[in-house]
Parts: sequence; structure tokens; C-alpha cells
Amino acid sequence: MVDFIKKIIKETLFMEVEKPYLNEKKGDLEVINDLKNSIEKKLKKVYLDVTGKDLDLPTIDVKIDDDIVDGKIAGFNHPKNGKNGLMGIKSKALDDKEYLKWVITHELIHASVGKDLPKSKEHTGLFKKIADKMGLPKEYQD
Repeated sequence: MVDFIKKIIKETLFMEVEKPYLNEKKGDLEVINDLKNSIEKKLKKVYLDVTGKDLDLPTIDVKIDDDIVDGKIAGFNHPKNGKNGLMGIKSKALDDKEYLKWVITHELIHASVGKDLPKSKEHTGLFKKIADKMGLPKEYQD
């Protein structure tokens, strides 16, 4: 319980004191959600174009999460047990809004292509087709 409380305090202090806002009028999560919503609109059009089917994205919550493993900037967990999907993004991705856009795009593509892909195929096939159509730069496709 003590560790949980420390984590909440750390995240709160980080969000309110140390990390400047991406946009002076909006907090980081609000900016992220605005970006996410605009990317989702484009993704739905691209998904329809690529697959011929409507995209039914799950509800996705976003969390700033610096506990994501080293070497990764973000991650996506598909919904389970009645909970929403969860996109975690490291705070360092917030330093550059253009980069953040591509990070969110990458994770939303994962959300759109399904959850049961083996590791060796999670960045190929449908993921790659959608990523290319979304304009996701090659260096952000892995």
C-alpha cells in the first residue's frame, strides 16, 4: 500500500511540478487525448480503405507511464475483463508533439489490428499496410 501511495504522489508531483505542459491551456493528457481522437478519425478511414470493413476501436484510456520497459516509448494493452484498452506513454515522448503523434498512431494501429498476433508478426501484414497508409515513418513502425 505504501508503494502505491508513493507512486501516486510521484506521478502527481511529476505532472504538476516538473513536467511543463505541451500546451499552456491544456494538460498533457488532454493534449494526448485530442491527438488520439484526431488520429482515430483518420485511422477509421484508412482501415476501411485497406480492409473494406468499418473499424470498431475499443474504448482506450491513456496513461503517462514511465515504468514502461527500457527501449520502449509506449505500449498498448487490449481490453480484457470488462476494462477499457490502455495506452501507456513515457513522459519523454511529450517533449515533441510531432513525435508524440507518431507514437500514438503506432499504438492505435496495434489497437486496430487485433490482440492475438505473435510477437514476430505484430509489425507486419495488416499493421504494415495500415502504417504505410497512415504515413507512419518507417523508423516508427517497429
